[in-house]
Amino acid sequence: MFKYMLVSETRGQGEFRGRKAEVLRSCERGQNAKFGIRMMYNDDSLCIEWYEGKNELYAEDAAENYVLGIKNYIRD
Repeated sequence: MFKYMLVSETRGQGEFRGRKAEVLRSCERGQNAKFGIRMMYNDDSLCIEWYEGKNELYAEDAAENYVLGIKNYIRD
């Protein structure tokens, strides 16, 4: 497990108002830094998804898709 920092967050509205997504960045330096999102529902953390080799914009898009109901949390 590694350390990470919060980059931004977004919340759902209407029927998805319980959804929240946080965009995260690992604290690794340079090319080793990873971006991901923490999916939350009613302030309960569901999971963190890391996107290996993807940039911050990719994670921002994933976060937005989650709060809009396009992307869903699927428990393994």
